[in-house]
Amino acid sequence: MDADAIADANKPSAFEVSTKVYADGAQTSNYSRSREISIVSSEQYATLEGVTTFRGNNYRDGAYYGYVPNNASTIAIKYNFKIGGIDSWTGVGWTGQPAIVRWDSQTVQNMNIRDEKKAKAGLVEVIYATMDGKIYFFDLEDGEFTRDPIVIGAPIKGSVTIDPRGYPLLYVGQGIDEVNGEAVKIGMRIFSLIDQKQLLFINGRDEFATRRWYASDCAPIIDAATDTCIWSGENGLLYTITLNSKYDAAAGTVSIDPVIDRYWYSSKVTTRPGMENSVAVYNHYAFFSDNSGLITCLDLNSMKPLWNFYAGDDTDASLVIEETEDGVFIYTATELDLSAKSDAGVTHMRCLNAMTGEEIWCKDVKVTDSAHGGSFATPACGKGVVSDMVYYTIARVTTDGGRKNCIYALDKKTGAEVWTLDIGGYSWSSPTLAYDALGNAYLFQANSNGIMRMVNAKTGELITSIEVDGSNIEGSPAVFEDMLVIGTRGGRIHGIKIQ
Repeated sequence: MDADAIADANKPSAFEVSTKVYADGAQTSNYSRSREISIVSSEQYATLEGVTTFRGNNYRDGAYYGYVPNNASTIAIKYNFKIGGIDSWTGVGWTGQPAIVRWDSQTVQNMNIRDEKKAKAGLVEVIYATMDGKIYFFDLEDGEFTRDPIVIGAPIKGSVTIDPRGYPLLYVGQGIDEVNGEAVKIGMRIFSLIDQKQLLFINGRDEFATRRWYASDCAPIIDAATDTCIWSGENGLLYTITLNSKYDAAAGTVSIDPVIDRYWYSSKVTTRPGMENSVAVYNHYAFFSDNSGLITCLDLNSMKPLWNFYAGDDTDASLVIEETEDGVFIYTATELDLSAKSDAGVTHMRCLNAMTGEEIWCKDVKVTDSAHGGSFATPACGKGVVSDMVYYTIARVTTDGGRKNCIYALDKKTGAEVWTLDIGGYSWSSPTLAYDALGNAYLFQANSNGIMRMVNAKTGELITSIEVDGSNIEGSPAVFEDMLVIGTRGGRIHGIKIQ
């Protein structure tokens, strides 16, 4: 990255950014990572087959694995099962995306998977964190439990990460800090999936944090080469954890010996420094936005911010990275929150130069409802036949004729509308792309009325839709070959067959 190419308006000094770095608990003014991070492209992020984290990888550019059936035309519920809730937090919340992975045969035998599932060749396991305080494990094919759930005991709103190296390690944050009106432990956890024992707990009530909100909806990224976990929190800290992990497949053991570094910051525009989005990483640059709308590009090897951009409002949707022949770009969108006037305002859909923070284009739409309006959904970055398009789902769009909830397919280079589709109920659920072997592109979109749509991603034509269970779908789906998995606020997890 060329510092001279960053405009004065995007330099951290323009926002009066102040930072602190704590290396293994001690503040340092000259941080230098001993093993430099340099994460490979999103296609090479995981050696484990499947969807291992929120939006799939370090670029946050896809929540699918493999191909859907050629010329798919229908979707149908194959199975579902009931889950619970805690207080008013029921079912699956936002961001609520499952991980879906095909373990290698030796690791399956090492884990506490039920015997009848251990005997199944090519087991694909779904791992889903929910707001009843449990993490569920089940067979993608039939919905049968593969093992008992892990019980956190407090609502989990975000999505899990499974170690992309195929190590039996699970990473999960926590969304809510009280149960039945009483404060409970809240933080980030790492579990062994050999025996489901907790290996690490990072207290969200961190002594180094300024903000007194302690949740983490972020699904972390793992750098395999340096054995580093990159995790952001709503307490305003970004963590890098040197895991010192060891997985002995022959012995059936896994362990970590973590060393935790913290990045703290403040700025003149930051009143709420927490990060609800899942940090995206290109090479050794981390990209995230906070609840005030300050977007940061952070050098993970020096722990210094390189550029900032003020988005204009709270940005909970994760930033999406695309690497092209013309450069590296960020797609991002705001919700309606701090900027609302009389419960109305504007959502900004943007493309930024990832190396400089320069705004390439911005498309604004009028929205209403500061509790639900704007973009909570993470954009979807088109590939193949739709490589010229990026997709945003915007809630509570206001028009001359009333209010709509729309998918916008925009031209990546200009931000011009290619097509739009009104999806009825509002949606926080992220648009999810998948492809068949012929190259056709499909977009799956859920909404608050419990409807799942399958759309021709090239044209915007509705292919088909189904009512899932009639309740709000805040979570985002993941697709593994011909199966889609999604949970609802109504307290059910569904396996949906794509045909």
